[in-house]
Amino acid sequence: MSITEPGLVHGMDDETYHADPVEGGSLSSTFARLLTEHVPAKAKARRENRQPTKSMNLGKAVHATVLGAGPELIVWEFDGRTKDGKAERLAAAPLIATEAAVAVTEKERAQILGMVEALHMLPDVVEILAKAESEVSGFWTEGGAWCRSRYDLLTDTEAWDSKTTQDVSRLRFSKALGSYGYHQQAEFYQRGLRALGHKAGRKRMRFICQETEAPYLVQIHTPDDEAMDFAAILNDRAISVFAEAQKTGVWPGYPELVAEATPLPSWYFYQHEDDMELVI
Repeated sequence: MSITEPGLVHGMDDETYHADPVEGGSLSSTFARLLTEHVPAKAKARRENRQPTKSMNLGKAVHATVLGAGPELIVWEFDGRTKDGKAERLAAAPLIATEAAVAVTEKERAQILGMVEALHMLPDVVEILAKAESEVSGFWTEGGAWCRSRYDLLTDTEAWDSKTTQDVSRLRFSKALGSYGYHQQAEFYQRGLRALGHKAGRKRMRFICQETEAPYLVQIHTPDDEAMDFAAILNDRAISVFAEAQKTGVWPGYPELVAEATPLPSWYFYQHEDDMELVI
């Protein structure tokens, strides 16, 4: 499948989406966040050499089970250290490499089923799952670049994303916004819906967050106005950087070989407040 016109695509498999069906390439939310954190050359290398972590793998498996869509779920039958286990993993390697499948152990499978059961005990979440379509892909053009997004759950009026984590408290979600750029993802996805004229673009995307340890608690979080305003600035810049690199074929590194003199971070002075008297 090749994408040549902006729009929402229903039923696209994970393998096709992650392979990027736009000729010449498109900007995803993940790549936009990399372009925010790193110079273009480093961001591009990290995207091309991305290796899913154990927590990312578990999150994908939960998605596949809860949403009934996404990558194929493989449950390992044998220990990976055995001959049969090595053969089993070798056979599944091509599917996993292209993100067409995600693999878990029997223990992880039991954990996932426990999480699904906990989700289905929450009427509000069950209602969202019932009325939303899962894994909808969106493609649009902006600032001279193609952009793409993949919505975990999308209704006629609202978009949702599912996250798994060790702690779903408000404090921890606030830290996750800063560490993982979830606010930037939300704004990127929302602007895609607006560009495509979808009503869900008018309402802020929300995150259904679930803990990975029993009792598998759930909280629904939404980035605040300040987070979304700042995310819009970051995404504007990421789209501009991506468009320029796509146009010129140049993904620049650091601007100069010799950096300016580097100061200590602000937290260091708070940590050594008593010692500062000696300096002064």
